[in-house]
Amino acid sequence: MAKINDDEANIHAGHRQRLLNQICKAGIENMSDIVAMEFILTYVFPRCDTNKIAHRLLDQFGSPADVLNADWHLTKDIKGMGETSAKKLHALVDIFDYYTTSSLDKKYEFIYRTDIADFFEELLRFRNVETSYIVGLDASSRIKGKAKLSVGGVKSVGIDMHAILNFITNAKPAIVMLAHNHPQGKAQPSKADVDGTNLVLDMLKPLGIPLLDHIIVGIDGVFGMKNNEFYRTFENC
Repeated sequence: MAKINDDEANIHAGHRQRLLNQICKAGIENMSDIVAMEFILTYVFPRCDTNKIAHRLLDQFGSPADVLNADWHLTKDIKGMGETSAKKLHALVDIFDYYTTSSLDKKYEFIYRTDIADFFEELLRFRNVETSYIVGLDASSRIKGKAKLSVGGVKSVGIDMHAILNFITNAKPAIVMLAHNHPQGKAQPSKADVDGTNLVLDMLKPLGIPLLDHIIVGIDGVFGMKNNEFYRTFENC
């Protein structure tokens, strides 16, 4: 690897500081995709100029969200990336996910239908790939914990029975809920959703733990499979 001389290092440091100041002043949501991507990459690369890498990633994948959601096996092949940098970039999604999901735990107890709609809309509506969760409640419908079961492609995700059993063993919930999203589709369940839910019901029955509902979040709303109805619909679908 070529050694960065002092002048080049100072130029990069000055640019990074200006970029940070710009983000702090205006907010990253008000930046162009290239500026936002360049700033995100400063957390992956300690010193180098991230502008060219940002351009290459956006040219290949599209938006910053598309870059972050891309499999690290694909981003590693972009010139300037490599395996370690690709893994670091992908790990940022897990950090964002951890922040979002951990902040939800203390805010909700499921008393009203709107509580359920609020929780699962915030958890799943804006994810770009299909993701499934199990949520455990105590006897008073307060959240005891939740776990991500699996992450699939844009159109499909499986239900990991071993992960569900492991969650129940550790969290010891009185009630559980399942949830997943249809990122590019409507919330109505597919045959695979119905079959998977029935398998979970069969597994829970001897444990004496009821499945309160299986929630699906799609482009048209938050849907409950138990009563085959929407908790909430979204406009302009």
